[in-house]
Amino acid sequence: MPALMLFWESINKRVLFMILLIIGIWFNFNWLSGGYILKAENLTNLFSQVAVVAILASAMTLILVHGKIDLSVGSMLGMFGALMATMATDLAWNSYLSVGIILLLGFAVGCFHGALVHYFKMPAFVVTLGGLMAYRGVTQYLARKSIPITTPWIKAIVQKSLPDWASYGLLALIIVCFFYFMFRKRVSHSRNGLSNFPLWIDIIKTTVLSATIASLFIIMISAGGVPLRVVIMLAVALTVSIIARFTRFGRYVYAIGGNEQAAHYSGVSIAWNTILLFGLMGFIASIAGVVQVAELYSAAPDIGDLKELECIAACVIGGTSVAGGSGVIGMSVLGALIMASIKNGMSMMGIVAQMQKVILGSLLVLAVALDQWSRRAKR
Repeated sequence: MPALMLFWESINKRVLFMILLIIGIWFNFNWLSGGYILKAENLTNLFSQVAVVAILASAMTLILVHGKIDLSVGSMLGMFGALMATMATDLAWNSYLSVGIILLLGFAVGCFHGALVHYFKMPAFVVTLGGLMAYRGVTQYLARKSIPITTPWIKAIVQKSLPDWASYGLLALIIVCFFYFMFRKRVSHSRNGLSNFPLWIDIIKTTVLSATIASLFIIMISAGGVPLRVVIMLAVALTVSIIARFTRFGRYVYAIGGNEQAAHYSGVSIAWNTILLFGLMGFIASIAGVVQVAELYSAAPDIGDLKELECIAACVIGGTSVAGGSGVIGMSVLGALIMASIKNGMSMMGIVAQMQKVILGSLLVLAVALDQWSRRAKR
């Protein structure tokens, strides 16, 4: 009994709740749809659909942790996608050069947002709201007539999947990373005089997590392979997670979000970290723009519409605090998966798009209310 109680104490209750919620959503809609939701093809399609929102949510998590918000990411996504399509198709520029330019431009635009927020003391809400309107106008001008994508390697982002051997290799790499980071965390706690749960508990939890990921990979492989969109999503989420957990910049972001004045007196450069953080958001928005254009096979005037709200909702549902200071990238990805699962299930049930927005908006409000309630309960 003591061992079971210790194991229960070691479990992150929010993660457990979200996983059980996803399973409940899948099985409920699977029953209502006559067994369609849990088919391998539909689940693979679901994982592909969540890619763009999850990519944006990875960086948006750090923005919210910092205590700021970026409302322009959907419009930036659309603008960069339209610019890339214009350069690669209308102007017949080299496609690799076109993508490289918008990645650099995304970082520069993000840094510009950060500079306005810090040096001019403008609320991030106002700066990025202005960007939302301005970039949407640029997108509608560039893509007033949809610009088709003809570049094979860009279209392959949607059309292609990893071969089986590469899929299993990627799975093995992910599992190795899970165990590596688990042991690294234990060593770090020991060096800093912090206590660890018994080793067998961490091994069991990491094994269960690995088995869950392996099951999802096997489902995708049985349906034709792991889509390249999913690979890009995993790469972005893992990279941002490593930045957040194992770099000085990531630790500073959490410190500033927790108490900006204390971080400043501790020698943390608020200006540098704010500018770099918004630059990272812009860079990742440009990546999402390439993926979104590849999904649609063209750049349309409404590309990226409402994506900023979807990625913010994914972060909040995943437990990222709107007050700053706390948030986990992996949880935001789970939040994006919950939203995509609900949308997928409602589409299968024939629920109209207008009602879907009402339900998802209500879910966002409920998630914020639960976050505030849990914070008051802790205090």
